Amino acid sequence: MALSTHLIYFCNPLIHSMQINPKVKTEYGRLHTVVVGVARDMGGIPSVEDCYDARSRESVLLETFPTQEDCIDQVTRLVERLKSLGVDVLRPSVLDKTNQIFTRDIGFVIDNQFILPNIIEDRQEELGAIEFLLNAIPSSNIIMLPIDCFAEGGDIILHNTHVFVGVSNNETFETYQTARTNSIGFDYLQDEFPALKFKAFELFKDDTNPRKGSLHLDCAFQPIGDALLFAPHLFKKTGDIAWIENYFGKENIFYCTKDEAYELHTNVLSIGPKEVLVSSDAIRLQDWLRDRGYTVHAIVYNEVAKMGGLLRCSTMPLIRE
Repeated sequence: MALSTHLIYFCNPLIHSMQINPKVKTEYGRLHTVVVGVARDMGGIPSVEDCYDARSRESVLLETFPTQEDCIDQVTRLVERLKSLGVDVLRPSVLDKTNQIFTRDIGFVIDNQFILPNIIEDRQEELGAIEFLLNAIPSSNIIMLPIDCFAEGGDIILHNTHVFVGVSNNETFETYQTARTNSIGFDYLQDEFPALKFKAFELFKDDTNPRKGSLHLDCAFQPIGDALLFAPHLFKKTGDIAWIENYFGKENIFYCTKDEAYELHTNVLSIGPKEVLVSSDAIRLQDWLRDRGYTVHAIVYNEVAKMGGLLRCSTMPLIRE
């Protein structure tokens, strides 16, 4: 697969002399190395027609779409906080007039394999910005999905021996722009990792109303250590909701309200089993986590959230304990 695009410069000049051995088994193992998105040349406010998620579309229509300056500030503060916590931070190469904040979707790690997925056409150019990363990972640790297999990192959630995947059936995948992972992609990943237990969940999708659908699984569901953040109203099947509640235990679940799900409060980033980065707006969640013994780092990320992603969406973990 050729990765050609208009690169301005490499954010990680030293990476050419190093090798990265990916390793991620959970969402909450101690975070060592992560790729964080960039907002340096976002290309301005898109037209409604050019929006490919419901929240960005809403922000454009309401004239609340974030400025590049505000996004740079919030992403920079995220990077600074991660570095202060001892995390090694890498950045994508900067592309011309491209929104590159949400790195989670353009690549992800399962076990010791870096998955290079097929993503929607609107975001294909972003793959060129991680070519430096692919050069640093041994080829034996890279899996490229076949052309008809679609998956985005926001739909892939690791939990020890389980891999939870947000999957759209064929009809939904063909109908909605916000359907990003198909059943063929799910089947392929499941075959590649026979030792892991894959579990598919179907979510409601909506291309125009961000309150009626979930762009990715991590906008509705995320395990963190001994707990789960959960927005059950975004799940299509009552059987999936019952399975989740039985597996995790209702006493260990933070149930997001519809407003909290709209603000993406499930989309946190775990630094370790009992340490987590959370949106500063998620007050109820912060209190709940602290009551359970978590160390909580509140991050102002409200402007970035207007484009349909939060802290997990902006980060691509490469190495966790």
